[in-house]
Amino acid sequence: MKATDEERQAVWESLLLRSTRGVLKRGDIVATAAYFYLTRFVVAHIWERSIRSMGTRVAAVVKSRKNARKKKLDRAALCSRLAEVPINDRETQRRVEAASTVNTYLIQRLIKEGFLRRTLRQTRPLLTPAHKLARLRFYMEHVQLGGNGEYFFNPMYDVVHMDGKWFYVKKIGLKVYLLTGKDGTPAEEPPVQYVHSKR
Repeated sequence: MKATDEERQAVWESLLLRSTRGVLKRGDIVATAAYFYLTRFVVAHIWERSIRSMGTRVAAVVKSRKNARKKKLDRAALCSRLAEVPINDRETQRRVEAASTVNTYLIQRLIKEGFLRRTLRQTRPLLTPAHKLARLRFYMEHVQLGGNGEYFFNPMYDVVHMDGKWFYVKKIGLKVYLLTGKDGTPAEEPPVQYVHSKR
């Protein structure tokens, strides 16, 4: 049977009046339990916990510990701490934890609640002016003049396209953790990785 905080206080005061120098006589716990309609185990627990909590203090703590739960941390404050970490340092949860001092459990909660998401880095070629000119020439070679005097682009059905950047980039498909912008937190775009061709 559970006791309210007021009942706990009343039980403690009743036992205190019955005790002599902090020692109860035989039958005091059973008599107090019968008076308050509680089990003797509950009354004994209240007495032992109160005596333990006193220590060198004058007053004892008799309140129930079930109400003392951890408060939910402010998600906006956590997201602002994560926003201070550079995106390049957010590849794994361990790196995010080390850089932001937000523990892994909270990072996983932010992902589950939709404040944080894992996304791929975008890889794009870093074009020099010479590359841009070569691409323009390539496109111009495939513009053809039709029979009616209009220009059209060759559909290139007989050409094999190969995306060479995937063969020459050292790190492809690295994922990073980004803020989604939920509930007014800052939103972030996936970083773009510009890479020179190795050819």
